[in-house]
Amino acid sequence: MLNCRDVAHEASDYLDQNLSWWRRLLFRLHLFVCAKCRKFVAHVHITRDFLRRRGPLRASDQEIEQVMQNVKPSAPDQS
Repeated sequence: MLNCRDVAHEASDYLDQNLSWWRRLLFRLHLFVCAKCRKFVAHVHITRDFLRRRGPLRASDQEIEQVMQNVKPSAPDQS
């Protein structure tokens, strides 16, 4: 049987149906006995669907430049 760490690492593959039939069966068995993982997978599913419906984010050239200016001064000194 899978453990919670396995479920966390493979949640997206499970939701995308990218697991072998055996791995999927083990995944479902774990979800059957583990309420915390059921909740986690449900949250991943909700988040993924929200992001897909929202569509890609577009930043203007000005916004990108502002972020880059804010990042450059905070970079650690490499000496």
